[in-house]
Amino acid sequence: MIVDPADRRGLRGPPIVVVLALLVGACSSDRPGDEVAASEGAALYEAHCAMCHGAGLEGGGPMAAGLPVEPPSLFEHLGHHTEEQLIGLIRSGVPPAMPPAPISDDEVRRIIDYAWTQLPDSLAATLREMQRQMEAESGGAEMDHSAMGHEVSGDTTGR
Repeated sequence: MIVDPADRRGLRGPPIVVVLALLVGACSSDRPGDEVAASEGAALYEAHCAMCHGAGLEGGGPMAAGLPVEPPSLFEHLGHHTEEQLIGLIRSGVPPAMPPAPISDDEVRRIIDYAWTQLPDSLAATLREMQRQMEAESGGAEMDHSAMGHEVSGDTTGR
């Protein structure tokens, strides 16, 4: 049956364009299960990170003002560290303000997956490419966590 798109009488449900957009979006993640991990990551982030890093992952959470160093935007770190480095930073903490996180590597990965879902697509693509370059350059090398800076530049594009 051929239906004129202008004549939707008798048709129920969303237009096919909306359905296709949802399907494409659901299939666009880098790793299988990212959506589930990101959902679980949101809950973990809320429980372990949001008080300092804020609801928008950009620093300035309710406890931020009382810390010796302002918590940075997490977006600044996504492209500047490998995933393993991010896990190490989060698990071991970053003195003087960030204590070690009492969560597993897998839970940290879920938080990282959640953080990626909060970026605009254009910025996510840029930061993912930066992270791929970091991973290629590091070759699995460990990072000196004590040398990491904490200043928030306001520029999360890595420029």
